[in-house]
Amino acid sequence: MSKALEHKDALFAALRNYADQISAEPRTNSVFRLAQDLFTQLSSGETAPQALVAQAQAIGEDLAGARAHRLHQQHGLDAANPWQDLAERIEADAGKGLEHFRETYERPIGGLVFTAHPTFAYEPATYDQLAAHAVSNAGAGDGPGPTAARKSVTLDDEHAATQSAIIHAQAAARRYLSTLLHAAQDAFPRDWHLLEPVAPSVASWVGYDLDGRSDISWSKSFANRLQEKADQLDRYHAAVERLLDRSQLAPLVQVRERLARACALAHREAEAFARAGDDLERIVEAANLLTQPDPDRLVDLDVIRAQLRAVAAGEKNAPALRLDCAVLAAEMQSYGLGTARIHLRLNAVQIGSVIRRDLGVQPNDAKLGRVALETLNERAASIEPIAINFGDLVSEQSTARRQMMLCAQILKHVDARTPIRFLIAESENPATVMGALYLAKQYGVADRLDISPLFETPDALKNGGRFMTKLIRTSSFADHVRTRGQLSVQFGFSDAGRFIGQLAASMAIERIQNLISQSLARELPGIALLIFNTHGESIGRGAYPGSLQERLDYVLSPWTRVRCAAKSLDLRNEVSFQGGDGLLHFARPELADTAIAALVTHALSTPDIPDDPFYTDTNLVWDFYREVRDWHEHLFESDDYAGLISKLGPGFLWQAGSRPTRRAKAGGPRTLRAISHNAILQQIGAPVNSACGIGSSMPSERDELVQLINRSDRLRQLVNLAIMARMNTGIPALRGYGEVYDPSLWIALSKRQSDDVRRARIRVADEVRRLGSTHCIMSCADKFSVDLAEFDELIGELQDPQPIDQRHEARLPIHALHAIRQGAMLRILEIAGALPSVSARHGYEVGDIISMLLDMRVREAIAMLCEAFPMFAGETELLDQLTELRDPDHWQGDYGDIKQDIITPLEALADVIEAVAIEIPHAYSAYG
Repeated sequence: MSKALEHKDALFAALRNYADQISAEPRTNSVFRLAQDLFTQLSSGETAPQALVAQAQAIGEDLAGARAHRLHQQHGLDAANPWQDLAERIEADAGKGLEHFRETYERPIGGLVFTAHPTFAYEPATYDQLAAHAVSNAGAGDGPGPTAARKSVTLDDEHAATQSAIIHAQAAARRYLSTLLHAAQDAFPRDWHLLEPVAPSVASWVGYDLDGRSDISWSKSFANRLQEKADQLDRYHAAVERLLDRSQLAPLVQVRERLARACALAHREAEAFARAGDDLERIVEAANLLTQPDPDRLVDLDVIRAQLRAVAAGEKNAPALRLDCAVLAAEMQSYGLGTARIHLRLNAVQIGSVIRRDLGVQPNDAKLGRVALETLNERAASIEPIAINFGDLVSEQSTARRQMMLCAQILKHVDARTPIRFLIAESENPATVMGALYLAKQYGVADRLDISPLFETPDALKNGGRFMTKLIRTSSFADHVRTRGQLSVQFGFSDAGRFIGQLAASMAIERIQNLISQSLARELPGIALLIFNTHGESIGRGAYPGSLQERLDYVLSPWTRVRCAAKSLDLRNEVSFQGGDGLLHFARPELADTAIAALVTHALSTPDIPDDPFYTDTNLVWDFYREVRDWHEHLFESDDYAGLISKLGPGFLWQAGSRPTRRAKAGGPRTLRAISHNAILQQIGAPVNSACGIGSSMPSERDELVQLINRSDRLRQLVNLAIMARMNTGIPALRGYGEVYDPSLWIALSKRQSDDVRRARIRVADEVRRLGSTHCIMSCADKFSVDLAEFDELIGELQDPQPIDQRHEARLPIHALHAIRQGAMLRILEIAGALPSVSARHGYEVGDIISMLLDMRVREAIAMLCEAFPMFAGETELLDQLTELRDPDHWQGDYGDIKQDIITPLEALADVIEAVAIEIPHAYSAYG
């Protein structure tokens, strides 16, 4: 590499230098100017691709270090004891008497849910390094080590990673229960053992989520649940062994022996179903083992919990032993016979197909499925449960029915007490939820099943309040909610932000949360409201970048909590931690402790009544909302945006999870899942679903909007998320990609070159002209640039704005990565222009390979080239023993020149493309 650019600081200096020229030449693009420098060096051989890989990795290590430092700050790991504030709160509550203590700590408060999706982007070692670095807080300038992308990931990998995080979550919850009961032991020495404290819930849908996938069989999910049961029984057994190390009390000995027998049987049952897979003979064998009566089988922990509580009540027993028995009993109540509660999830379409097939009614009519709703209400009220066996699961073809049968068999044969959540993605109609209730009653599981619609689509965000009011007023559903004692709903920040922008989505979700709470308090007083707020781990998918308390406030605002308290509504808040990035929050005991402490503190706190104009100046606020939403909806439907998303970004992604990245339906950006959509925006330097829309809104009332943001804590929080996204938005980087595919550039580059180079570059000009990417990239860049220029001005008018030069400096590492990639892309296209013809016998033409290179599917193109131009793989040493004379200078037995001039350089350049792609997500603290 040129001495001038051999270090990352030199790249940053070059970017600053080119940026300084913008005042004299406004069309100067600092990112692409640097990319051209790097391309020139690559093309001439002055710089090797390996040097660019090293540059990208050095920058990436800094970004990873900064990411780990943000995680450290988010968790408040500088505090000496994460439980100190909570312990003081508990002691204060104990001082208010036993009844107050019971009312506060014996009620469910919500908790966390581990979700999956394609966000397991890095190798486990990389996540481990990030977690260790966050805990040690080695500093942003001292990176945690090299980043390695996953080469493949399976559902088993995702499930195993989740189970590891659950171990730390359980341990942290145990420390909370111990802190709580220790305070109770001191405050209520005679009665503390009567308490039944509730730990924050721990749940997972990893291995049980069928939304958008058909590759998880019922037998796989069932085998997972059996293995989780066996693992949790092992933990209970180990806990009792530790108790027996201190005292050989007869009840504890009995519990140990009972658990030992149950463990052995549970492992045999789990292994039988794991071996069975889809083999019918083995399924029958495993099912018969599970369903035959066996005194060693546990399907509830009632007797064991009673024995532990009896030891805790024994006044002659050691106080520490009594405390630990009470803690273990509380854990058993929380987790039951599994490592975590489970969420089964499917799509509303899958329920709708059952409704249409069984009842002959349309759940999606224009009146929110009124006819279907009434019909289902009558059916649900009168249906009698039916008995099933595992043969019904084998033969059933309907996903919705099969999942409900799975619930029935789990509750019958695995764990009869722990409730199951049944999530319905893309819910837009109350008849869909009633269809799920109809099935739940048919299979006899409605009393232990929380059926939860997921609001995430634009229609659901508009109609969610009316949707739930109709449901609550439907007698069968109201009876079901009364039986369960709570109404469960879910909100999807990730998909909602994809459709209408993250800021507008958050406002819409907060509105629906309050509409539902009003309706529930009015129609069914005394029923709790469980809100599961699910989001990804990046700004673009709803994860607030501040402290854990701020992250929780973002998805469930203080105003919403105060309003629920004013209506005497018991509010339970669950939040998601998604994929490998979410599991980071539980990758170390220190991180898990602060996460659980934050969840409990947030649930127990009573916010001050916010005096916030966001909730009183409603005309301005909702005009602002509508303009931001309209901006994003128009963008999402535009042809230019569809071209940008489909033509530019997919080649920079890799398979980061076991679920497909596209939905099985057509429709431009709608075919992409929220994770892939957001990952593409990250990879092109334009997280516009979070950063854009505000600048273009309210142009005639800009002063009023600025004043409102300055006076409103809630609106400032929402806008701060957009400001953080703006800091990581690089329009010069985006324009640089447009330049890469600009035919005019390639014509200009062909001037004053050798004949071979000139022909290659003119050929590239022809190819990129046919591709037509530049127009859509530049059109979107123009739209984003206009909006962000206005947003930058607005930011400058806010109280305590970050200086613009600091924002520019913060983007230098990202801009450098994009310049490295664009330089490599230019060289890849130059090589593409020089490709020779391909024999027709291979079934593809050279144009097909060029198309792959244009899409940056470089590895696939290399594979085709290797097939078309194979190297001789024989034993050349034996051939050298031939005695017949030949001219070695003219031997052309294989395609060594193609290998040397095309394939080997492309392999090295593919390393550059991949190195940059791997490092970029660190800037956003998540993949996608």
